[in-house]
Amino acid sequence: MQEYDLICERCNVLGEFFPLIETLIKDVKHLEAETVKARYELSCYVQKSHGEFLRADILSDLRSNYGDNRAYQAYLEQFCGGQDPFESVGWVKHIMKLAHTNRN
Repeated sequence: MQEYDLICERCNVLGEFFPLIETLIKDVKHLEAETVKARYELSCYVQKSHGEFLRADILSDLRSNYGDNRAYQAYLEQFCGGQDPFESVGWVKHIMKLAHTNRN
């Protein structure tokens, strides 16, 4: 019976990882959006040539690629139908809009 309890406890702990991953995704999305907005704003205040370079590079290096992580893959399968929330049409449109919106 003790082994069964240990297995159940491990399953409960594993079940807690999915809500954690979901919360982390929301945090990363928020930080990604704020980074894009800040880069755009900064590009408006630097020399024209530097601003053009910054705007061209505004979406680079925002986050790591989690696709190879087994826990992330399991989360995608269980809760997202296999669709990466960072690659959804809605999210990509939102980030592209932030990257190209003139705030002057």
